[in-house]
Amino acid sequence: MLKTYTREELEKMFYDDEPGTNKSYIKYFNGKILPLANAGTSPAVAPCAAAATIHELLGQCPLITFDRFHNGGSLGRRTLVRKDFDVDLSVFVTEFTGRVLDYWAGDWSGEAGERLQVDMMKDVAAWLCDQNFKAVEVEHGTHYKHCINVKVTVRTGMFTEADVDVDVKMAANVVRGNGRAQRDALMKQLWDTPPHLRQADPAREAALAEALTAVVKEIPDWDKSVVRLLKCWYKLSGLKDRIPFVPSVLLEVLALAAAQRLQKLPTHSRRFRDAEAFLAALELLDAAVTRREVVVLEAGPVWGYTRAQAESCRHVWRNDPVVVLHPIDPTCNLAAGCTVEWAALADEARTLHEVVLTRSMWDLLTDSSLAPALKALEIEMKLQRERAQHERAVAMRK
Repeated sequence: MLKTYTREELEKMFYDDEPGTNKSYIKYFNGKILPLANAGTSPAVAPCAAAATIHELLGQCPLITFDRFHNGGSLGRRTLVRKDFDVDLSVFVTEFTGRVLDYWAGDWSGEAGERLQVDMMKDVAAWLCDQNFKAVEVEHGTHYKHCINVKVTVRTGMFTEADVDVDVKMAANVVRGNGRAQRDALMKQLWDTPPHLRQADPAREAALAEALTAVVKEIPDWDKSVVRLLKCWYKLSGLKDRIPFVPSVLLEVLALAAAQRLQKLPTHSRRFRDAEAFLAALELLDAAVTRREVVVLEAGPVWGYTRAQAESCRHVWRNDPVVVLHPIDPTCNLAAGCTVEWAALADEARTLHEVVLTRSMWDLLTDSSLAPALKALEIEMKLQRERAQHERAVAMRK
């Protein structure tokens, strides 16, 4: 369980509004650090342009017929961070080389479904290469298996371009044109299955991408601020190099689950909300590793599941070292199969938690694992301002 703090403890840790004193820790955290992480959210121009390029291109591909695209991942969920992002594009396929694909008939699951997905991925990647795009098949990624990584160069300004990585995932089209109906059909099949026979299905997870995006998009943006800060800490501080392969979606779900728990506590205060939520996320990350606490983001009755339904799937993930459940499908553990040094990550979370909780803002900015990430964001923001100023100056001269 998350530790609760009294109002007096929070005042002592964070807040000092006596006349004549320096700016308070909490005001700096809310007014400087979180806006820096939010400003670190990459402008959507480049990734959206890259996605549109792939949309148009795959519409010409003779190998597949599809019902719809979905911009998922951190772009679709609005949790993107600057300097470290790609575009996750789901393509809901109805036919491959003239063969109609039926999820219910097992075309996407089992050994035959795996082989079909590999063949589809390799053939479409080869076709993309023929169109002068750099496309690489990815059979085992950080999260999804069987996707195509395509590098797309897009113009971001008068004199600037950006290379955007687009991960193209072929997904089963179960219900035409409707992500909500697709979720309902897929989960009805799961709940109609006897509990002891329920198993994780990567094809079902991929087909639920629209529902996952819908859940996270509905969450207030202030909670996403803490998500972005946690992701910046992992991605931009050097942790990603030292402790690789932590899925971005796992960090998002964990941070949102921590914020959700916090909001239910009687001592929860709007004034301390963001700092508390960041502490709670670090604490929950540690608890998920060291105490094997099961992390659940409750998606509500429209999209999610009950605790009893989650418990009925415990046999699927009870032996996994870390469990962060998918908000739509409780057979899916977002940490499953990840080769991550979880103990090292938990140790980093504990250390940063201690700095935030007990030491000064100066220590946080200069002598913590968060400091390199904040510095990287500051540098990137400065470069962006300089590029924008240069382009405005050139445009005015014209």
